[in-house]
Amino acid sequence: MNYEKTEFELQGANGMKLSWLLSNGQVFMITCTDIEKSVNGIITACWISPTSHNPLLLTASIGNGEKGSEAYRFCHSLINETKEFGLNIPTTDLTEAIFKVGTTHSNMVNKFSEAGLTPMTGKKISAPLIEECFMNIECKVIISYITGDHTVFVAKPVAAFMDEDVIVNGKFSDKYYDKKNQVQIGDLITKWNMW
Repeated sequence: MNYEKTEFELQGANGMKLSWLLSNGQVFMITCTDIEKSVNGIITACWISPTSHNPLLLTASIGNGEKGSEAYRFCHSLINETKEFGLNIPTTDLTEAIFKVGTTHSNMVNKFSEAGLTPMTGKKISAPLIEECFMNIECKVIISYITGDHTVFVAKPVAAFMDEDVIVNGKFSDKYYDKKNQVQIGDLITKWNMW
């Protein structure tokens, strides 16, 4: 399936609209690669938050391997190496893919194949994006902070693409900002039978 993407202007009022869309607790899929582009990683993440409207900056808190298995922290090492990542925003149609991405390790399986996802070439970063996601944001890390067993990467979005029906009359359509159409962390906790 081929998804038509429209480039989203990140400056001005659109940047503020995007920061509000991203601050509602939904689940994301973060894509990354190594410098040689020989391995691609995808992780399920929900500790993503805008931290500034102007300039538009985002934070992504990723497990750093200070404690825990190496495989679980593999994508952290890729982001740390390249200082970039793709932020991919799924709808509930991708719940099974999100589950597979969150329960496998990028250094052991090809998560794109395993989860039935299509890699999409980025415009300004080396990491692939996920074509099936309704929005893809290319991010460059500007600074990072170790916060215990996670690292907070502060990143500047450098390009963004979205499905053609995301903006209607200058506003994000209900289809995308309505929580019924988003995967929330509680959905994964239930699916993973965490408690």
